[in-house]
Amino acid sequence: MDPFTLNADGTPATPRTRPSWVRDRIGRFDRKLDPQSRKLKWARIGQSPALFFHHAGHLFWADFAASPLLDRFGGGKKTRLWINGNALFDHFTSSTDTAGRLVMDLARFDDCVIADYQFDLLRLGVSLALAARENHQGPKAVYRMVFEYARSYWREVKSCRWYENVRFSPWDEEQSSGSLRHFLADIRKTRGYPQMLERWTKAGKAGLRFKTSVNGELASFPKEGAKKLEKALLCYAGDLKPWPGSKPRVFEVADLALPLNGGPAVCWALVRMKEEGENPYRILELRREAEPFSWDFLSKKARRKMRDLFGDNQALRAELGCRALARSQDPWLGRLELKDGDYLVREKSPFEASLPVAMVDEGAAIQLGAILARAHCRAKDSFAKSAFEAIKADKKAFRKQVAETVLAYSAQVEADHQSFRSRDAD
Repeated sequence: MDPFTLNADGTPATPRTRPSWVRDRIGRFDRKLDPQSRKLKWARIGQSPALFFHHAGHLFWADFAASPLLDRFGGGKKTRLWINGNALFDHFTSSTDTAGRLVMDLARFDDCVIADYQFDLLRLGVSLALAARENHQGPKAVYRMVFEYARSYWREVKSCRWYENVRFSPWDEEQSSGSLRHFLADIRKTRGYPQMLERWTKAGKAGLRFKTSVNGELASFPKEGAKKLEKALLCYAGDLKPWPGSKPRVFEVADLALPLNGGPAVCWALVRMKEEGENPYRILELRREAEPFSWDFLSKKARRKMRDLFGDNQALRAELGCRALARSQDPWLGRLELKDGDYLVREKSPFEASLPVAMVDEGAAIQLGAILARAHCRAKDSFAKSAFEAIKADKKAFRKQVAETVLAYSAQVEADHQSFRSRDAD
């Protein structure tokens, strides 16, 4: 299949063989899943174009990894940096920073790689466009939203180019506006450690335990693996520097849990990090990291250079990407190794939430574009200057290309989703 390109009228240049290519590509990517997991995943991605785009991200990379569309405003060494690799609007979440401010920032780093910034820019743009279509916005409104999103990204890059501290500034309640500001205000009122612990835990004889039941969200962790995981967590805690809790140093694994209905390779640990006082418990998320969507589509040279950084440890790759892109570092961020793979460990923030689809509008898109630009400028000191030089010669053409590519690919995602859903009828 050729790289994704546009016809002269801005529509996707789609060959007739694409429906079978899409089904074959998804089948090969998911071939290692057991039949039940594959069935659940395919049922999920068949629910909507947005979920299809989210969970079949390898199609995006197959389409754009060698696309000539990236050459005009980047595509070279100077605009390569740590990127999110799966930048979706719901991968921007609320959280509190080290100063206690409620902020919006990029949050999920499982697919981080070193690549051109435009992969993130286009992927987030498509995610926003699909959300807007789901909200029944018309073609002109969606085009304007994406056009202004691209303008916002450029303006923030320009600000970071001339004012270095901008990239480290928080996108907090004071700076936010419109639907995003309303969202953060609601999070401030309704979220916190007491609310999170009330939802996730219950009182037991020896303190708090996870709520596990057939009607809840969590399942008990198997006893045969619990001791090994507890031992690995103690080793992880011993490597944390500086220690994120208060002194004297306390780290006691109170309970472990799994998602009730399977899902990704993730589990949670309820840990006590002080004997008494306010909020003595923390919930840690452990996620097994696999090769990112993009891996097979990166050049051999790019893969070799990244292997020099993290070897075969995918959790280290995700950690390096997180430390490069995130503004406020999670003090509990770390890694542990288990028999079935490498896990990234992070704290589950009680304020963590993503913007609901219904609140995705032009104003939110503009702000997410600026937040993405700041993350990119943090990831590489020279990026703001390089991107500024790449775009400034024809800013309008840059915005136009982003908008047209995003809209065309959004239409392609919807067509691919429909062809995937009708696979059984062929």
